[in-house]
Amino acid sequence: MIKATLKILALTLSITAVTIPNVSLGYPIVKDQPNHFFLLQQELGGGYIKIGNQILYRGQEVKDANASTFKYLKDGHAKDAWKVYFRGNIIKDASASSFQVLTSGYTKDAWKVYFRGEPMPDASASSFQVLTGGYTKDAWKVFYSGQVIPNASASSFKLLGNGYSKDSWKVYFRGELLQEASASSFQILGDHYTKDSWKVFYRGQVIKDASASTFTLVGDGYYRDSWKVFYSGQVIPNASASTFKVLGDGYSRDSWKAFYFGKEIAEANASSFENLGQGYAKDRWNSYYKGQKSGQQGGAAVKVLGGGYAKDNWEVFYKSEKLQGATASSFEYIADGYAKDRWEVYYQGIKITDATASSFTVLGGGYAKDRWEVFYRGQKVEDATASSFEYLEKGYAKDRWNQYYRGEKVK
Repeated sequence: MIKATLKILALTLSITAVTIPNVSLGYPIVKDQPNHFFLLQQELGGGYIKIGNQILYRGQEVKDANASTFKYLKDGHAKDAWKVYFRGNIIKDASASSFQVLTSGYTKDAWKVYFRGEPMPDASASSFQVLTGGYTKDAWKVFYSGQVIPNASASSFKLLGNGYSKDSWKVYFRGELLQEASASSFQILGDHYTKDSWKVFYRGQVIKDASASTFTLVGDGYYRDSWKVFYSGQVIPNASASTFKVLGDGYSRDSWKAFYFGKEIAEANASSFENLGQGYAKDRWNSYYKGQKSGQQGGAAVKVLGGGYAKDNWEVFYKSEKLQGATASSFEYIADGYAKDRWEVYYQGIKITDATASSFTVLGGGYAKDRWEVFYRGQKVEDATASSFEYLEKGYAKDRWNQYYRGEKVK
């Protein structure tokens, strides 16, 4: 039956037809030659289609569906006058007349609650409500992702954020009981950290080495207590809590070491270490890009230009890689990944061989030009006329004779 229906659909799409109303059949038909009629498909939404008196979901027939009363609701749910469906399958015993779609995969009728098409036997439809973060509750029970949370108190239940919740006696993370947490003193710190009066947690796991009474945010994802420093729930080995400072962009230091997103930067001189921005940093002797030594010597002379480019008195770098042949004294970043010195032009660290630096300008949207050539993201736009070329918007550009989209001529 399905193959026959799809064959009919394919034939329908292949002809130029005139719709002929047919009151007796109750749905539109088309005619391609005398005595040859074909049914038109009707898109209902959510993967459901109607062809004549048949309903299909993603190419599979929806068994026993009543096409004349069938309608798509949302989130994969649909119904006819008597039955309710989820992704093409009947939701057993659901009442079509009172069925409603809530949010986050939850639905209900006058008697039952469902999650992704499956009944929740412990839930009361009359008092059921969707909270946030996967949590729901009724007058007596609390649920997470369709499953009841054992012994949770619905009357005192509160959402805390980041997957955490609590009632008057217990704390939960993504629906699971935090055995060691105290509800009365539990609090959210940020960056997935929480604590009570005795313990610190990260993503629902106890940080055994942390002191709750002195555990505080330093900044940029770094935390510390009186003795240790932490990043992403892990102790930073040998970091000094008393002298620890956050520099920004993932960089930090204490009196002896420098760090990038919690990892020690080998050979860095902490006393002179500073964040330059855009991933670059330096100390008295070296420069660094995203925590790695960049190869630039004489860190004090490093200057960040933008777009991933930097230079010192002698060399130019793109994301820590040396640009061979680039002249530092005249090198400048323009915009959109383009840069140049007195003689050469670069895009994201790659030399543009056909570009003339003296007349090179950036137009926007990835486009640039010199006196003779036009470029898109560092590649020459063939046959484009530079003298009349201009960028429009949203990837479009034009010259006197043609229009272009993302560097390609629009035919």
